[in-house]
Amino acid sequence: MNPPVLLAVELSNGHFMSCRLLHPDRNTLTYLNRWYREMVEAIFLIQPGNLHSIQKARTIAMHRDWGEFWSDHQPRFSPSWNHLKAVARSLKVETLFVHKARKWQPHRPFDR
Repeated sequence: MNPPVLLAVELSNGHFMSCRLLHPDRNTLTYLNRWYREMVEAIFLIQPGNLHSIQKARTIAMHRDWGEFWSDHQPRFSPSWNHLKAVARSLKVETLFVHKARKWQPHRPFDR
């Protein structure tokens, strides 16, 4: 099983909206780039908060689909790239998938 990742999209005001994906698999990046390329699709992906999994165009959200508390799973907002990396480190997330220019790109929050 792969460790959780953080999904983030840079908003028009320069802030980042993010949520955790608890169970990514080897196809996650492929699914993101195939089904969630457009900015609006990326925002709608993150809007429900933390996700259990992504399977092609289908997602399972912790709050929406499993009835978990919203306060435990709502999206996070970061005012800067450094703050986003700090959030990832605090969540012990090894990989960030960041949406930019119609493409999801992996980043490591522990890299300087």
